[in-house]
Amino acid sequence: MGKRRRPLLLGAALLSLPAPLPHCHASRLLPRRTRLTWVNGIAHLPRHMDDPTLVISAAFGSVDVDYCHNPTSMTSESDYLGFVKDGIQAGAHQRGKITPEVDMLVEHLRDALAQVGKYGRVIHIAHSQGSVITWLAAKRLRKEECKQIEIISFGGAATICTSEFPFARCINYYAVNDPILNVVPSAVKALRSGFSFGSGLQSEIVFLASRTGDPVTDHGLLNPTYLEALVWEGQRYQSLYLSPLGQRVDSAFVAPLASAAGWFPNFAYETTRRFFVALVRLFMMLRDLVGRALQFRRDKEGYVPVPSL
Repeated sequence: MGKRRRPLLLGAALLSLPAPLPHCHASRLLPRRTRLTWVNGIAHLPRHMDDPTLVISAAFGSVDVDYCHNPTSMTSESDYLGFVKDGIQAGAHQRGKITPEVDMLVEHLRDALAQVGKYGRVIHIAHSQGSVITWLAAKRLRKEECKQIEIISFGGAATICTSEFPFARCINYYAVNDPILNVVPSAVKALRSGFSFGSGLQSEIVFLASRTGDPVTDHGLLNPTYLEALVWEGQRYQSLYLSPLGQRVDSAFVAPLASAAGWFPNFAYETTRRFFVALVRLFMMLRDLVGRALQFRRDKEGYVPVPSL
């Protein structure tokens, strides 16, 4: 189940206020009760949950953050077989398979709702496989429960939209070169057509320009592309749900904090990339050899020797 982490206030940098957003809650001095939660993607051992939780809390005003740990099959950071098993499970989730991870998230969200009460709001962040687990969990939530939850998804293995679930708000962020887009047809359709889901002026699928130029890096929640959107969401949250006295964190502090965070399985993504590149090169080499063999056979069959005089 989820655990809570409140970061320590590290010097005066945490005490400055972010710039206020133009849309503010009607009663900021007495804002509604909220609870911030998040669920991770693949390849996260329990010890890998603390750094992202710390960064999310800092971005959202140093509030408590409850995480729901989506367990990994990996036994260590170099366990590539476990990484592959995680990917296979994520594929099963995309096909609609309900697993204990889904039931655990349903319980986690209901616990958060119980803490905020009837008029409170749960802000739920999901990344990668965590988004498809959230999508499956939404199928088990009641309508009135969904209405109290906001969904913020980053690089999700599924898009979550209010046209399917009656959430208070849904926003799906995708880096334009995120490899996850290869397995999320609804997001690819939105990217190609320019169509945005949602009602009124609220776009529910947002594409972000790469800040690194590297697809693998761009998929990371705490890497620059998604971190920029996370910081903006944190400023929005503080503007809507925290009193002015509660806004303690300067967004400029979040990026250095995120850069110091330890875990993102770049090695596993890089190994996977190299495997597929090698596979494609092998296929192209075999295709070239077959093509040459067929051409040689045609040339041989079509050869007619010149009769001697």
